[in-house]
Amino acid sequence: MRPESDRSLLVDLARPVVERFSPGEKELFPLLSEAHFADPGAYAQRDRRPGPLAFGVPEVLVLLTPVALAALTEALGYVVELGMRKGHRVTAAALRRVFQPGPSPVHGAPVELTAQEWAEVRKIVERVAVRGGVAPDQAALIADAVVGQGRLGGEAP
Repeated sequence: MRPESDRSLLVDLARPVVERFSPGEKELFPLLSEAHFADPGAYAQRDRRPGPLAFGVPEVLVLLTPVALAALTEALGYVVELGMRKGHRVTAAALRRVFQPGPSPVHGAPVELTAQEWAEVRKIVERVAVRGGVAPDQAALIADAVVGQGRLGGEAP
């Protein structure tokens, strides 16, 4: 499974992060998500931000939706690779269970991450957020929220 191919999973995981850290984007989330999927690399290249990703003053405004989607795409790719190395059948449902633990109809052994693996997920999210123009301190908080969403059953720290 390639994480970028399951848009609904990425959207479901990114939405709570965006709503927490950039509530003003809530109404624009669907539009910004579609713009991101049309050109996933644009979030990190201000001079390439077309259409809805182009408004605002680039030095002042960083839209979190495309950054969150890009960060989660890379984090999910890492988890897919880990799961496959551990011999798991990694599906969108299995990934959803990693990042949104709780009762789930997924059968088989869940993909479980060690503390070290969660630390790597955190680094990935933080790195991608900074590359997308998020201030380092805010990127660290976003990374903490993504890891907390997975480790604390949907409750970000």
